[in-house]
Amino acid sequence: MKSTLQLALLISCTLLFFTTAQAGEEEKKFSIGLGTYGFTLSYDNYFMLDDEFSGLAMHASFAINDNVAVRGAIYSLEHDDFSALESSGYDLTLVAGTGLATEGFKIYGGIGMFSDAWEVSGFEFIDFSGLQLVGGIGYNWEVVSVDLSVGIRDSDEYIEGFQGIGFVSGELTAISSALTVSARF
Repeated sequence: MKSTLQLALLISCTLLFFTTAQAGEEEKKFSIGLGTYGFTLSYDNYFMLDDEFSGLAMHASFAINDNVAVRGAIYSLEHDDFSALESSGYDLTLVAGTGLATEGFKIYGGIGMFSDAWEVSGFEFIDFSGLQLVGGIGYNWEVVSVDLSVGIRDSDEYIEGFQGIGFVSGELTAISSALTVSARF
């Protein structure tokens, strides 16, 4: 996981230094939006079903410049197969890319953190938190933005959490995704 994080940081820094906003373009630094949010825990054990959650998220972004932004989301999800199991939390990331504050195509990648709380019928079941890698693409119009992003979460946090309650899952992959429509200002 450390080598993956180091590679993501190197790529982000490279994008930051080799891309610039076009002269004369107006930058819109803030965006607030709503979108779909999905999360999947994929187990390598054939006897276990993957945990898949879906729901809504509120997203906010602040572009420091056209190449660096801070992005965050607050989400509320329901398990796709067991509606009594819910997931809620947030993620916060620092991304680097191109086109983050100006009109047109944008692409970005970065690193951040997540916090995820699972509940069963209103009673807190287990909490997870850790680091994640994020990547995304999108398009900025004058007042509207669309983003598709994917996050790869540190799966060790989920493994440790499950072992803490007596459930050993083996290896797993933790992936989040979001499709967001935002207002830019």
